Amino acid sequence: MDAVTGLPCRNEAFAQLEVAVNVVRAAGKRMVVVLVDLDRFYRVNETKGTEFGNQLLYMIGQRLAEARMVATSVSRVGGNRFMVAIPLEHDESQGIQAVEAIKNAVERPIDVDGTELYLTSSIGATLFPQDGRTSEQLICRAESALYQSKELGGNRARFYNTEDTVQLNRRIGIEAGLRPALYLRQFRLCYQPVFQAADGKLRGFEALIRWEHPELGEIAPLEFIPIAEHNGLIVPIGEWVLREACKKLASINKDGASRLIMSINVSALQLQDSSFSQTVLNAIKDFELDASLLELEITESRGIYDSTLALAALSWLRAAGVRIVLDDFGTGFSSLINLKQLPIQCLKIDRSFIKKIDLHSAERIIVEGIIKLAHKLGLEIIAEGVEYGEQYELLREWGCDCIQGFLLGKPTEHDKLDPSMFRHAEFEVFQR
Repeated sequence: MDAVTGLPCRNEAFAQLEVAVNVVRAAGKRMVVVLVDLDRFYRVNETKGTEFGNQLLYMIGQRLAEARMVATSVSRVGGNRFMVAIPLEHDESQGIQAVEAIKNAVERPIDVDGTELYLTSSIGATLFPQDGRTSEQLICRAESALYQSKELGGNRARFYNTEDTVQLNRRIGIEAGLRPALYLRQFRLCYQPVFQAADGKLRGFEALIRWEHPELGEIAPLEFIPIAEHNGLIVPIGEWVLREACKKLASINKDGASRLIMSINVSALQLQDSSFSQTVLNAIKDFELDASLLELEITESRGIYDSTLALAALSWLRAAGVRIVLDDFGTGFSSLINLKQLPIQCLKIDRSFIKKIDLHSAERIIVEGIIKLAHKLGLEIIAEGVEYGEQYELLREWGCDCIQGFLLGKPTEHDKLDPSMFRHAEFEVFQR
């Protein structure tokens, strides 16, 4: 038995579940297996101490035991994780009701020694026999559903479905392939041109990472970058991108004949690495670059504002002449009040706003307003995702500084990039 809650512990819980599966199978009944994980419970132990936390776990265990149906087993299978198994007399709807009752039991206000707390929980549930016919299958698939629940931000209940397993297997495959991908040179860079809106002249390029997995095929950055951030590989991958892009910039600006700018996307986790700013300056020195021709694109996140290292790195690099761009402006964590906190020179308006500006939409008003505001603050504006001539004409009319998008140029492979393809090119759109 578990010393804190008095409930069956992990090994006993799994043995009891095996017995319960055999019983419901013999009776021709169904069963729901539920894993309950208390969200961010570590905060309780940090602020109130482990003794207080143990009292809380005991009370949660008692609530689950009191809320259980006939022949239900309740156990503690981890630090702040419980398992509940409930035989169902009727259809799956009874399982849904049982999960709702469990979540409500956990999240009612709790009074511990005069302190009232409100907890939330993430829940993963699986059904016998649809989702699995053995206790091991049921536990694994409840874990999968719980994982999906927490990935979506927690404080929710999720039933297992086969798509979860497919997604989880894909994530495992991506995680396993990320580390060797760097050393096997599976990553490559493409370069998308950026143009000055006023005259159509080439301003420079944005370096975009691509990954061709030997088994999974082409994996989008939106899929593998968050995984790289989660397991810490974003730092070495980011350094590879930096040096490859700087090498390319040196080659296209050779002999000082050009003043093209190279933009590189940087993760908030890279900025929190104490050696990041020096890594950037070393790359600039190694490839004999003008610091003002290197541009780092950052996306606002709590990781930046909560880290003195990140803010210091940005300030240090800005002072050294490196350009700082606030990417995806208008989405996510973006806030106007933060414009004065970051040492930025430029805003990049997210494509989700640009795609509707040629219509009579709220986006049209927002984008025009952002451009005017940015200019009054002394900032440049880049609009990404420009796909139609009408969008370009409006942006130029509003005074947008630079344009990027499929209308003007798609990403070009590293070995096929030739700036002469773009420099001073008279695109039809510029002749309007």
